[in-house]
Amino acid sequence: MKECDVCGTPNLRANNYCTHCGNRIAMDNICPFCGELNSDDSSYCSNCNKQIRPVSIDSFEKLFTDYNKLLLAKAEISDEDYSKLLSNIFRKLKFSKIAGHTPKEKILSIAGVFAECRPKARGEEFGFEFGHVLYYDDRLDDSVQIATIIHELTHFLLFDIIESLLCDVFQVKQSSTLEGFVWYCLSNDLALMNEYCAHTVEGRFIPHGYQRYASFESLLEETTFDDEKIGVLMVLGNTFAGEIIGQLEDYIDHDLREAIKLQYKKDLKNPDYNSIGYESMDSVKTDVKNQIIFNYLFDSFDEASDVNNRENLEFLKEGIKNRV
Repeated sequence: MKECDVCGTPNLRANNYCTHCGNRIAMDNICPFCGELNSDDSSYCSNCNKQIRPVSIDSFEKLFTDYNKLLLAKAEISDEDYSKLLSNIFRKLKFSKIAGHTPKEKILSIAGVFAECRPKARGEEFGFEFGHVLYYDDRLDDSVQIATIIHELTHFLLFDIIESLLCDVFQVKQSSTLEGFVWYCLSNDLALMNEYCAHTVEGRFIPHGYQRYASFESLLEETTFDDEKIGVLMVLGNTFAGEIIGQLEDYIDHDLREAIKLQYKKDLKNPDYNSIGYESMDSVKTDVKNQIIFNYLFDSFDEASDVNNRENLEFLKEGIKNRV
């Protein structure tokens, strides 16, 4: 049986038109490359011999098809399925032992469940995340390293959530091609959302007054977005942050947060409260947030599919694949 995409009525697979409303029913096995209609059990197109439903998308040629664009245009996910998606991402923490004697070691242990953590010892950045590798500057005081690791971990978790959403839409497994596209989105149209989310999650787990939104402020200075679009991206970032915080609070618990406060005192750090004003309670419901993010991903898909962006995408893909 196949459902009508207009009224939802189940129809026999042989039906080309819905028996209830008359709508032409989308065929289940249309080749995303040439548009050829294939039999239901076909894995490869009878016309162009390309794989119809790839297990993973291993090239941008396979990603940027009209078929995938249509899937993204019609993308949706129920609150129940999204909750399962989040649970799958954070499930690893339930089966991992959080090791370490110091707050920094425990935060590194939590981050290490999701990403490879590497110290860096040069450059002005406190840290950065790329693909599956999280970098932090171990020359900094432990308190600053803690904030940096949580910040970069949030970038990775948001990356993972967006990729998981796209895997659900395209019905494929994770791949470096898809990851390259996700990174493109999060470093371009969704960069403000990405940074705001990371700062907000970081701010939850460090003492009040030490919050820093420096990288978000830098993006604000450079953006050409109007105030309305900036506001939407901040609300999206805050909503994602709330979801991530809700998952992490079971592990960065009260005792660990108290230990982090003591670490700030040991490092003789004084709060300046300069960035606390960026914090907000504004958020949207899960289904609204997901529909908005699908709309942004659709716009980014259209932009990224331009051949002029292919070199940049290939660079991102190779960097992620090689963990550079």
